[in-house]
Amino acid sequence: MPTDPPTDTVWSWVAEERVALASRLDALDADAWEQPSLCAGWRVRDVVAHLVWLAEASRPSVVRDVARELRPPETAIARVARRLGDEEPRALVARLRAAADGRFVVPGLPPAYALGEVLAHGSDALRGAGAPTRPADERTRVAAEAYRRTGLVFGVRRAGRARLTASDAGWSVGPEDGPAASGPGEAVLLALAGRPEGTAELDGPGTELLAP
Repeated sequence: MPTDPPTDTVWSWVAEERVALASRLDALDADAWEQPSLCAGWRVRDVVAHLVWLAEASRPSVVRDVARELRPPETAIARVARRLGDEEPRALVARLRAAADGRFVVPGLPPAYALGEVLAHGSDALRGAGAPTRPADERTRVAAEAYRRTGLVFGVRRAGRARLTASDAGWSVGPEDGPAASGPGEAVLLALAGRPEGTAELDGPGTELLAP
């Protein structure tokens, strides 16, 4: 069984992935930023704004922003993303780069969850824009395992019982005796993040556990 990487290693990956995503976003044209992302109701620019918010965040700032909206947390976070998403795209990309070293994660969750946010939301945005995404690798596995363990990903709580295999990256997450499903590693991560588009790219009985 793979071991969890050291905390500082994971945070260095988070920073590197933010910078790499910013470079991919540089290539998007104006129309791409307005397209719907894989996050229901969010434009590509809203997803990027959410990543900027997370990268720049501290516990006090998150509490302040959510409280200011006078809404349940998920609704408040969506409103913040849409408001920040109205910023000029180049400014959003610059802010993402500038805050790449940010180390905020929701209290009680591991740094690997923050890695998952960058990778999954990066795919949400890039797929929505019709742009190439990054290939699955060990970082994708670490993020997928964090999502699987937390069971906090938008109702996909049963997913922890499935054995999910990245057919393009040579890794699996979940119990060895669990119902199996396989497909691209990016799809595994997206499925664990509650994206139907990810589940649709997987095959096997384990997909039944990925339905919300």
